[in-house]
Amino acid sequence: MNILVLSGVFHPEAGGPPTYLYHLLPELQRLGHVVRVVTYGEDNPQDYGYPVERISRLQGGARRLWALVQAITKLSGWADVLFVQGYVLPLLWIRWRFKRVVVKIVSDSSWEIAQRRGWTNLGVNEYQSAALPLQARLLRTLYRLAVRTADVVITPSQHVANLVRGWGVKPERVHVVYNGIPLKSDVSRLDPMELRRELGLPEDRYLLVSVGRLEPVKGVDVAIRALAHLSKDVELVVVGDGSQRGELQTLAGETSGRVRFVGRQSQEEVQRFMRAADVFVLSSHTEGLPHVALEALAVGTPTIATAVGGSPEVITDGVNGLLMPANDPMALAAAVKRLRDEPELARRLVENGLVRSRDFAWETTVEQTEAVLSKLTPP
Repeated sequence: MNILVLSGVFHPEAGGPPTYLYHLLPELQRLGHVVRVVTYGEDNPQDYGYPVERISRLQGGARRLWALVQAITKLSGWADVLFVQGYVLPLLWIRWRFKRVVVKIVSDSSWEIAQRRGWTNLGVNEYQSAALPLQARLLRTLYRLAVRTADVVITPSQHVANLVRGWGVKPERVHVVYNGIPLKSDVSRLDPMELRRELGLPEDRYLLVSVGRLEPVKGVDVAIRALAHLSKDVELVVVGDGSQRGELQTLAGETSGRVRFVGRQSQEEVQRFMRAADVFVLSSHTEGLPHVALEALAVGTPTIATAVGGSPEVITDGVNGLLMPANDPMALAAAVKRLRDEPELARRLVENGLVRSRDFAWETTVEQTEAVLSKLTPP
């Protein structure tokens, strides 16, 4: 089967979607499929083993979109299936050229854009049916229309599946395929203090680690603000990059050097930072399925996450992690204190977290995704 992949972002950019595709596409090739990618970004010399065509972001918005549409259209005769990773709006122009289209939706991107542009301050659930300004209402309508053009929609959680069904996609066309964890080695066996020495992290501090894009939706500011309610020997390591980095660094300036920004890291390094920490914190305002929380469970680090989106599908509060309300620095600080004061609880959460992480085998993700793609294509 010839699979044409359309994604707004791709490796080496950070985030769940690029990481997912980076690991998935070689597996699809191994299963005998032929893969090509069209994405945004600047030229990259890396050889992925399949063609990657990048449309420069340096072009103006309309010109950039037109270049992408042309690149995709040119390959429409070659492709047996178009696999769209989140970036669905171009489907409004190109859907008619493809016999079969599979879309993967990990969140409501129209809500994220509306939040970023200041068109709404509602949470993702309230946004679904709220009265909105004209620009946000138009964006929401077009986004849902584009998603409805797909033959099949893959989601990483029941939470996102419910959102998609609410957009008018027929239930039988929505398939939940949980994201697996492609671990390179058994990081959970590594010694945290030895890792701290290798990573240049202090051994005499109680370390929290946050991993993800530095964007408002990820709520990293909540983790920084929580430090004001914790003892001075608690520090935060922030792994990742994004448009909010400058703003977050300014906020971190109020913590007397208790926040370290280490930038974007490879997945292997991310897992090492997680293992080196005392606690992994995920303070997002929404999550499709929290891939980084799964990784934290798998490397054996006590995990605190907000009870939003698909996070409760991964973490059971008090069993394999702790859940907290979104946008609540004091609640996060209280959860950190609880783990520090109750080492037996932390140990039990780690033990159960390792067991839970095995339910998200990468091999299962590949197998189920390939089955959805193949089901659309006649033998």
